[in-house]
Formats: sequence, structure tokens, C-alpha cells
Amino acid sequence: MAKIVGLDVGYGFVKATDGETGFSFPSVVGEGHTNPTFRLKSVQTPILDDLKIAIGNNLYFIGKAAIRHSNFAYRDLSYTRTIGNDLELLFLTALSLFYNNKSREFKVVTGLPVDRMHLAEELEGRLLGEKTIKIPRRGVIQDTKTFYISEVEIVPQPLGTYWSQFLDGDKEGTTYLPKGLIGIIDIGFRTTDLAAIDNGEYIPGNSKSFPTGLATAYREIGVALAREYGLEKESYALDSAVINRKINISGQTVDISAIVEEAFEKLATNILVEINSQWRIQDLDRLIVTGGGGQAISSYLLRQLPQAELAAEPNIANCSGFLAWGNWLWRVSGVDLEKEPVENE
Repeated sequence: MAKIVGLDVGYGFVKATDGETGFSFPSVVGEGHTNPTFRLKSVQTPILDDLKIAIGNNLYFIGKAAIRHSNFAYRDLSYTRTIGNDLELLFLTALSLFYNNKSREFKVVTGLPVDRMHLAEELEGRLLGEKTIKIPRRGVIQDTKTFYISEVEIVPQPLGTYWSQFLDGDKEGTTYLPKGLIGIIDIGFRTTDLAAIDNGEYIPGNSKSFPTGLATAYREIGVALAREYGLEKESYALDSAVINRKINISGQTVDISAIVEEAFEKLATNILVEINSQWRIQDLDRLIVTGGGGQAISSYLLRQLPQAELAAEPNIANCSGFLAWGNWLWRVSGVDLEKEPVENE
């Protein structure tokens, strides 16, 4: 039986779940090598810290392994993500985490930004079919995995959050689709997506993507760190500093809360301008803020949008919703979307 996976290949992080297990790792790809690396701790290296994948004769480090050990590591922030095969590498690395003797066939729901749904057919062609990868262990390629991706459903990304909030894809008969006009504000690393859902129906003409996200704030933070401390860091190297509001300089911990907060406030202002340009806010019954960027700047947005709320688990809401949709789409559960939408209690 095919395993259904919700898989969100974001510009910042990859998130994936099958309903029992979930994984998240940075969307960073690096040049691989077979030089030995040593962990000077007695505990085994966590699997997400040591992601490596070989396709053909090419070896790649993924996520934290790329950040730590690759001479050339990067996040692909290009519009179409068609330069090289980075998207496929991240996609297949995520699926390999669910691979076992019982799970070699996969059905996957994933997403694209609202304004890039015209790329769905081309992306589907890149992802479908039989895939063979190799997993290096201790510098030697030992583990070959061949699996089959039989179905790929590609949807506008913010719909994942909508389904995660209102569609329970694991339990029979618990579909809950509220009435009214709902706006999803999905703030990712590179893009922000606005999706309008009217009485359970997605409205493409009232939905939009724009190229503003956490990367915009990261650039601002990077410039400030270079100006004030002489530090130059790639975006992927800033994740921990931004999350913790601290950075180490010459062995000393420096608080950068003021730099981060200023950048986030500017980002929130830019996004609020875009939201008000796209929608008449008073026409929407509810607004749901989601995504890693949504969580980061929610305090700025919620006080400006009276009907707004932060999604439950905004970092993984799209991924969870993709799985819920896949479970309904491929009839794993008894969920019935034909029921009359009901009001939120």
C-alpha cells in the first residue's frame, strides 16, 4: 500500500509528515565529499544532522550537514527553482526518511506559491516515477533505495493551512469547513502568499503571491551585522541567530534583539501594505496568519488586523494540511467534503 506524505519544500525549510512521524530540515544543498568527519560525543549523530544523498555519481550534503561540511552550500531562492536539481534533491531526501521495506511507494501532496501554479505540470513531471538514490554511511555509499512516486498532487501552498485548521484527514466524519470569506496570509522565507477561500471554495482571482518574506528581513539583519560587527553571513547561517536573537563574536555572546525586531517590523509593514492593496480587509470574515514568517512577525500583524489569528503550529500548518488533503483525496479516511459547511462555533 502506498504511503501518503504531506511535503512542503519551502525556501527556508523542508517539512514532511505521514501523520505518524514528522521531519524538518533547512532547505540547503551543498557539495558532498567523502572526507571523514568525526563527532566527539558519545551519542549517535541525529539523522537530521547527517543528511546525505547520492544520485548517479554525484554526492550532496543536505540541511545541517551542508551548512557544517560543504565548501559550497546554498539556498536556491530563484523564482522557478529550475536551476540544477535542488528541488528534487530536497524532495527525495525528505521521502527517503519514510522509506522502509513496507513503504516503497508514495503518494505526495505538495504546494507551489499561488502565482506559480502554472509550473505545476512541469514540476509533477520532474517528481513522478521510479527514483533511485544512494545514502552514504561513514563515507561509503552503502544503502541504495529505489522507490516509486505514483501520485503527486500540487496545490496552492496556503490551502495546506486551510485544511490543517478545518479538515481532519485522520478521523472519520470530522470535516469542518466554515462559512464566510477567509483569507490565508502565508509568509514564507522568500514569498508571501495570500489565498482567499469563500465558503470552502478557493478563489484564484482574489489570491496573490509577492516576493517578500523572511529573506527580506534576513538581508536587513545581514547588512546591520556587517555594519556594526564586521560579520558577513549567508542567509542559512543566520537561522539560529535570528531565532535566538543572539550571535557569537570572538567567543562572546552578543544580543541582537534590537536588530532583529527592527527588521521584522519593517517586513510586517511591507506585508501589511500588500495585504491592504490586494483585499478590502473589512470584507473578510477571518484572516489566518501562517508560515514561519507568519509566526515570526505575528505580533506586528495581529494588532493591525482585528479579525486575524495565528494558525495552530504555523511552521508546519501547510505540511499537515497537505497530508489531510491527501488522506481525503486518496480515500484513506471517511471524510466527506460534500457536507454543507458549518459556522465556526
